[in-house]
Amino acid sequence: MSKRRRSFSSELQNDLLLHVIPGFQDNYFYVLERRSTRECVAIDPGDAAPVQNLISARGLSLTAVMLTHHHRDHTGGVSFLLKSQQKTPFILCSEWMNIPESWSGTTVSRITTKAHHTDSIMGFPLRVIDVRGHTLDHIAFVVCDQSNPDHELDVFVGDALFGAGCGGLFEGTHEQMLLALKGLRKLRGHVRAWCAHEYTVKNLRVAIELRENNQAQVKRLQRLESEMLAEALEAHELMTIPLDMSEEFATNPFLRWDQPDLQKAIDTVGDLATFTYVRKFRDRF
Repeated sequence: MSKRRRSFSSELQNDLLLHVIPGFQDNYFYVLERRSTRECVAIDPGDAAPVQNLISARGLSLTAVMLTHHHRDHTGGVSFLLKSQQKTPFILCSEWMNIPESWSGTTVSRITTKAHHTDSIMGFPLRVIDVRGHTLDHIAFVVCDQSNPDHELDVFVGDALFGAGCGGLFEGTHEQMLLALKGLRKLRGHVRAWCAHEYTVKNLRVAIELRENNQAQVKRLQRLESEMLAEALEAHELMTIPLDMSEEFATNPFLRWDQPDLQKAIDTVGDLATFTYVRKFRDRF
């Protein structure tokens, strides 16, 4: 199977299908479809056209738009999608997001991030994690097993987490971003993470420059670079989603703030000092 960044569909669980839609240079947009009802939700639709094309081609009804944060490459398609549906979808967003006037006329559900609070989307259990840092309104959506709401299966992380990386601090502080990543690191290793940008190869190249002597990082990068070479791809053209959280725990320096090998390599002590060093180091590239 080609590793080139492309549209594809994946069955997440019985009756729940995920459609992955590449957009712009390195974005990913997502559509969740419940097969039995022909309902769907769009997640971070930065561009309406490819999302609407998929919805129309499959004869789906857009029930909701789920937004991780307010940046234009995540919300740019919302206004068109709201106007193009026979029944106006509702918006799920964080309790801190400012809603543009152009979205007036739709129902906005401001999701709480209180611990253990569970909502649902199209009948599937949904939990939300506060991941403020990249922006001050950022959340992540965790979709759980329909038959076992305590069993986490997939997380849509927006720009809070990338392959071997995390989002830059556009609005928040290092303390907030560290707290966000601590929340994501509580997820179990089997969870699939669906991020909003393809940055994995570049992030791994930078991570190795930290000189942690992390062989898991080296092997991961070698594997991905071999896949790039086989298809003559640039770094942003190689598709690395979904991210395996167990692999992220082992190779993502932004999730390894308390690891002695990393702290020794960069001469830091403590979670915040280590995370801050790594974030500022990545910002230079």
